[in-house]
Amino acid sequence: MESWNLLGDQMRVLKKAIHQALGSLGYELRSRSEPTVSFGNFANLARAYEERLNESENLIAVDELRPKLLGRLLGTPPSEAYFIVQGLAKSRSVAGDVCEFGVAQGETSALIANEMRSRDAILHLFDSFEGLPEPTQEDRLKDDIFKLGSMAAYAGTMSCPEDMVRNRLQAISFPPHRFVIHKGFVDQVLRNDRSLPSKVSFAYVDFDFYAPIKVTLEFLHQTTSPGSITIVDDYDFFSTGVKTAVDEFVAEKNSSARRYECTIPDRGLGCFAILTRK
Repeated sequence: MESWNLLGDQMRVLKKAIHQALGSLGYELRSRSEPTVSFGNFANLARAYEERLNESENLIAVDELRPKLLGRLLGTPPSEAYFIVQGLAKSRSVAGDVCEFGVAQGETSALIANEMRSRDAILHLFDSFEGLPEPTQEDRLKDDIFKLGSMAAYAGTMSCPEDMVRNRLQAISFPPHRFVIHKGFVDQVLRNDRSLPSKVSFAYVDFDFYAPIKVTLEFLHQTTSPGSITIVDDYDFFSTGVKTAVDEFVAEKNSSARRYECTIPDRGLGCFAILTRK
């Protein structure tokens, strides 16, 4: 029995190392049995979906690069990505910059940047570039996405080099003066960084764990205004801490007056929460 336990431990360490190595290069392991679709078919489907979305509100402009950026996303399904696109369009008239908390390879950063070309705002990108922090007691493993066996084993995973993000933005010719990278764990950055945005119109939060999400939501509460939109990824997925942080925040802020509308889309579209400032 001890030999089997030892083998299991060794396999978990090996899996973690493989995922970290691939993640640093912008890749992830996927089953060979997963079906593929041609880009032409995907682009056609994306265009049809945009037309359907525009039936109620004509918000989403035609963009030839968007399908390519959608097809490159890792961990964010196109259905969720369209909520990001739509949220950016809905918050366009709100004063403030745009933020992404947890940028990983920078694929979502590129999508957001592309949608910002016609607006006068700066893109603020937050990431430690050291992987996930240590989980807290609020973080219990709900979905073992890398099969590591425990929540603690995920500390340090999902790290990507800063240059990868810069390369993604350079590849779409997004001007360097239009974005700022805030490097470090978010609690320290929000405490010490002097180049933080004073107003935020849209934010995408993908920090996976309770503590960084809670401190980020508190920062956004101080910098957003009515009409601002925040999307929090991995709600009720991977770590229980994400849902706990969002639910606590909304309950606290809405205790005396309704300051936030919290929308949880159908799980088939992705696992995320949308907070609209009232």
